[in-house]
Amino acid sequence: MPTAEEGRAAFGNDFDPDKTLNGAIALAAAGDLAGPALALMRAVFACPAADARLREAMIVRTAVRLNCIYAMHASTRIALNSGLSKTEVEALTADGPVAGVDANIVLIARMADDIADRATLGADLLEAASKRWGLDNTRKLILMLSWFNLVNRYESACRVPIDSDEKLAQSSGPT
Repeated sequence: MPTAEEGRAAFGNDFDPDKTLNGAIALAAAGDLAGPALALMRAVFACPAADARLREAMIVRTAVRLNCIYAMHASTRIALNSGLSKTEVEALTADGPVAGVDANIVLIARMADDIADRATLGADLLEAASKRWGLDNTRKLILMLSWFNLVNRYESACRVPIDSDEKLAQSSGPT
């Protein structure tokens, strides 16, 4: 993990070690890539193509698919803070295809699975997403899913420590 000084240098006034999640703090250790990585993180979390529920569904499903222990721990708790129901989180964390919940969550979970497993989307999923959200928003959702794949792998490879339950209880995002 980066030092507090590295965290402050990368995040500026947004840095609060008691509230900023460890996964986000870990990006500050990326040297000259920290600034661009944090800029993309902020853009992903501010993107209007996905509301908080859809975004958290993407994060949870990607973490499960990639077996990222840090992200699974954090995202399952944050998902509940962001409006997903316990039933939806259970569906997203279960083995096998996501089913029996909101159709948007089912579709985004199928997309998360395809991108995590095959690094692409099947033509059927691309068409379904484009019909549901429009081509521009679908591209944004694909970029968001790609970001979550990248950051999950980074967090796992860097052995990011688990956030405390107290920190996660008040969190609805990385900062």
